[in-house]
Amino acid sequence: MATATGQMAESEAAVEVANRGIDSSYRTFANTNEQKLVEAERQLRYTTMSITQIAYHLGFDDPAYFSRFFTRQVGVSPRAFRGGGEEVIADT
Repeated sequence: MATATGQMAESEAAVEVANRGIDSSYRTFANTNEQKLVEAERQLRYTTMSITQIAYHLGFDDPAYFSRFFTRQVGVSPRAFRGGGEEVIADT
């Protein structure tokens, strides 16, 4: 029985190591996306680059995917963000 317990502890340790690796990979992925988002906002606000140029510059293979990504994260399209968008006024 001591062997089964030892194997179980080894398995649990291996799972913990794998989870840490996944957590680290996710954090790297999330940080990369956050960096892309910050850079996209900067380029939309301060450059005259087209949205297509910005998408390719940030490493997106498809400008439409960049637009969906940006809209999902920010809540407005890149075009609306660049133009100032519409302000949302809360009813009180």
